[in-house]
Amino acid sequence: MPKAFRLSFYLAPLSLSYLSLGVSLPAMSLLVVSKGFSLSSMSIVFVMYSVFVILFEVPSGMLADAKGRKTSFALGLLFSLLGTALLFSSSYLMLCLGFALNGVGRAFGSGSLDALCIEEGRSHGRSLEDMVLALDVNSSLSLSLGALGGGFLLNLGKEGPMLTYPVLAVRLALVVLALLLLLVLIAPEKREGSSSSDPMQLGLIKQAFRQAPFLLVYSTSVLLNGILLGSVENYWQPYLKSLLASDSLLWVLGVITSLLFAVGILGSLLGRVLMNHISPPLFYCCATALVFLLEFVQSTIHSPWLFALVFSLVYLVFGSASVVGQFLLNKAASDQVRSSMLSLSSFSLQAGGVFANASATLLFVFGGISLYWKAMALLGIVGISLLSKPLLQRSPRS
Repeated sequence: MPKAFRLSFYLAPLSLSYLSLGVSLPAMSLLVVSKGFSLSSMSIVFVMYSVFVILFEVPSGMLADAKGRKTSFALGLLFSLLGTALLFSSSYLMLCLGFALNGVGRAFGSGSLDALCIEEGRSHGRSLEDMVLALDVNSSLSLSLGALGGGFLLNLGKEGPMLTYPVLAVRLALVVLALLLLLVLIAPEKREGSSSSDPMQLGLIKQAFRQAPFLLVYSTSVLLNGILLGSVENYWQPYLKSLLASDSLLWVLGVITSLLFAVGILGSLLGRVLMNHISPPLFYCCATALVFLLEFVQSTIHSPWLFALVFSLVYLVFGSASVVGQFLLNKAASDQVRSSMLSLSSFSLQAGGVFANASATLLFVFGGISLYWKAMALLGIVGISLLSKPLLQRSPRS
């Protein structure tokens, strides 16, 4: 007799994984600059992280579909564990290697356990909409709490190279605990065709694109989401700092980051409600256009409080668009390629982020962050306008 499906068994290791990521978010730049390296050196490290995520995203998704989602998620945690340990070093080479391994861990972990959870939940009669919402809220809440804790952990570190040690120690502990819970709570998968080769899995992906062309169009639209996140997440702190009279409170970075994820949760709940009343693909297109319009608006603001309000709206609308987009993706994808499609979506998100950062290097020659946000916002609005028709025409039907 098959065991009953327990959603909490899947959410627990996922939550700890996101908590470990959230804890490190307020300290990402400080992991490098606190050890005496320049901002240019920091940019190189971030690019290396993104490149390794991109390189391993699709192969890791194919491995998860062919060999097992639990195995892929466990590998992701192990890579993250090793990469985090290297970040204690003050050697630039070790820091680069540490970020690279964390990027590989991010790639192997993204979408793998989520896909297994959705697959098992649907086989036990759970609603796809509710499953996607639970996973989305779990990730946002965990990132929010982790970021809040990470901001305060920074105050426990000693000034200089040891500033981020408390953050890294807690991240290590959370990753280890996530791995232990994964091994204890999640049963080994019984997968038919688990010996599938990579070429066979690639054939299944090509077949999925032919049968559901929406998957390719949606993955292209996720590039725009990556451009949005890449343009706002990396540059809102210096922009807001320029609007403030004082920047002496380091913990504020964690509080604001945490609040943004909390607002994202509200957006997810809003999206779940609205998709019952508005066509999901239409809502996704409109929300994506709106979020870029809000980015354009925030580029014109000179009041810190008004900026915080508009910036929060960006995450509110993005959260609602995200949960609807994930619903459409999982509805169109079959179980055989679910992890691969989620990894492809994550690949597109990372690629959009790399494009956004590369564009920043060019645009900052002509102006500041305000000009950069305006350019990215206009690009996003034009992009989603061009993609709206195929998204609406090819979306999965109820």
